[in-house]
Amino acid sequence: MSEAGVTLMARVVLVTVLIVATAVVRAMGGPSRRRHLYMGVGTVAGMAAGVALASVVQRWTATDVSTIFACLGIVAGWRMAWRFARQVPREAR
Repeated sequence: MSEAGVTLMARVVLVTVLIVATAVVRAMGGPSRRRHLYMGVGTVAGMAAGVALASVVQRWTATDVSTIFACLGIVAGWRMAWRFARQVPREAR
C-alpha cells in the first residue's frame, strides 16, 4: 500500500474512533442542555488549543500534525469541561 493509502486508512480509523468517542461523551452528558453546553465549549476550546499547539510543533517536525493535535485537544477539552459539567444535575434542563 502506498503512503497515501496508509494516510487515508489512518484518517478513516481516526474519524471512526472520534464518532464513537463523541457518542460516549454525549451519553455521559445525559438529558441536561447545560451539561451539553459545557462539553461543547470544551470541544471547541480543546480543538483550538490543539491546532495552536500543532502550529508550533509543525515547525520542528516539518509535517502536518494538526489533525492529531486537534483530536488530542478535543479529548483534553472534554476532560476539563467534564469537571464543570458534572457539577450540573443530570436531570437539569
